[in-house]
Amino acid sequence: MSDLIPVTDEMLERARNDRDFRRRLLSEHLNELTVAMANAKDRARTRPNPDPTAARQLQEAARLAVKLVEILHNLGAGSDSS
Repeated sequence: MSDLIPVTDEMLERARNDRDFRRRLLSEHLNELTVAMANAKDRARTRPNPDPTAARQLQEAARLAVKLVEILHNLGAGSDSS
């Protein structure tokens, strides 16, 4: 997994005005999130006792992933309501 660059205020401003940049930014973060989720899931499987905190974090990550996919879908459909 590559080092993810934190989103800056300048990047957010550009994303508001540049649809292609917004799509790329969301796609990159979605990819990083899914890789991190897969790694966390693998680590959780190797532990003898389930970690409730890790389970909650995976659930939150899954909700965030769904939200990112919805935003990307709306961008692709031409809806700019997000």
